[in-house]
Order: sequence, then C-alpha cells, then structure tokens
Amino acid sequence: MSGGSIRTSDLSGRWAIWWSAGPVTDRIPKAGAPVAASGHGKRRLRGTFRAAVLALGWLSLAALVAGCAGLQPQASADQRRAAEVNAELGISYLRQDDLAQAQRALERAIQFDPKLAMAHLGMASLRERQGSIDDAIEHYRKALALEPDNPYVQTNLGDLLCRQGQAAEGQALLERAVRNPSYTARHVALLSAGLCDQNLGNTERAERRMREALQVEPRYPDALYEMARLTYADGRPFQTRAFLSRLDALGVVVPESLLLCYKAEMQLGNRQDASRCAERLMRDFPDSAEAAELLRLEQARG
Repeated sequence: MSGGSIRTSDLSGRWAIWWSAGPVTDRIPKAGAPVAASGHGKRRLRGTFRAAVLALGWLSLAALVAGCAGLQPQASADQRRAAEVNAELGISYLRQDDLAQAQRALERAIQFDPKLAMAHLGMASLRERQGSIDDAIEHYRKALALEPDNPYVQTNLGDLLCRQGQAAEGQALLERAVRNPSYTARHVALLSAGLCDQNLGNTERAERRMREALQVEPRYPDALYEMARLTYADGRPFQTRAFLSRLDALGVVVPESLLLCYKAEMQLGNRQDASRCAERLMRDFPDSAEAAELLRLEQARG
C-alpha cells in the first residue's frame, strides 16, 4: 500500500460534506491530503473516516447552506440575516475545531431566529462533537421540524439515532434521504444505512448498501474501508485486499487500514506483504492502538 498519511479522526466520518472532524458530519479530507494520526475508537475507521461515522459525521458550510436554503423567514429580515451570518460563522469555527467560538456564534444565531434550521443543524453537530448526545438529537429534531424534507438533516439525525440504538427511526430517515433525487450525498446516507444494518446483524443488506454507496461515489473512503472490514470478517481476504488497494490509491493511509492489511495478507499466506504493512504501521503510527495490537499478534505467533 502507498500514499499519504491521514488521521483516523479526520475522515470520520463520512461526508465529503462533513466537517473535518466529528460525528456523521465528521469529515473527509481531499484525497492525498496528509493529516496527523489520532487514536480514536473503532467506528468508521472507528474515528477515522467518521467517527465515526461514524461519523459523520459533520456537514460542510456549503452543504449546510445549500441544504437549508429556501426557508421561509419567521423573523424580521434583519434578524434572519443576522442569524444566518452567525450560523455560517459558527459552522466555520466548527470546521476549524474552535468549539467555544462556534458555540457562541450558534447560540447568537438561534437567539436572532429560533426558526433557522441551519443554526439548529450546526448546534446539533457541535453538541454531538461535545458528547452531549441528547442535546444534539434535540437540535437535529428542531432542524427536521423546520425542514422535514432536508436530506442533510435526515442523514445526520438518522445516523445518530442508529448509533444510539434507535434503528427503526434512524433507518426510516436514512431511506427518505436516499430516495431524494436532488440529494448530492446519497452515498453518505447509503453507508449510514449499511452500518446501521451491520449493527443489527444484517450483513447481507449492509454489504448491499455499502456497494450501492460505492456505485454512487466510487472514491468514497469510508465505504471502501467499511467494505474491507466487512469482507475480512466474512472470510474474504482477497476482496479485503482489493478494497484496501482502492483506499490506498486515494492517498488514505491510517492505522486501521494498515493493521487490516497485515491481517488480510497473513490470512492469504503472504508474509512478505504482511510485513510491509506491519513495518509501515510501526513507522508511521508507532503510538497507535493498532501498533500495540500488532505487537501482541506478533508475540502470540512467536
């Protein structure tokens, strides 16, 4: 495998429409963009591509603005404009990981106009990143009540509900987003639906959804990694290798993918390539949890 290194917390997530770090509006850097590695848990590159997903993620400013355009003003024109400016500013701070400034700006936006869906969507993303899941869900629901047909809101809320064990409602929202012909990020909703199915033990449907996501967007890192994980768990290491190769070709190299590469090549009996993956993992991400797991595996093999 070859390509530039990026962090598992910077893809997390799952949207070329996401933030560059966070829940489903989490993030995807441009292919090949180098980013430092981080030690998040294991959701969608368990923290890498989305953090998780997982992840997913966070909506970008452009997507948020586009997705929330056309709202009917409920406040005065000046109040609405002040709310929009503060919401956009808050989302910009979110993209810069300045959560304190983001919170101040988003709170101002909601004060100016409590009926601005974009402000609630930004606040939901912020609260999710801060770990306040109940607050995040409340703001996602407010955004959805204001814009019930907004696929970005449907995807974010649906993904979060799935991760919180509310799969039935989450899947229903994701299906609505997938069926929206104007939604330019259907691949994100499809992957979220697939991961939701996977958590419910429906591996066949999960794989079908993930493959659909890759049909829509063949260069979608999160889906490539999740397919690599799924095929490895299903005893198909040749397919795992193929998905990891496609991921690597995008310049996406993270501890999770290197450890998975090592495991797949060992299962295939290809110790030479397994060693290359192991060496790269230890060289580029020596302090990662994956490097520690690799050492344990090697010690166990003697």
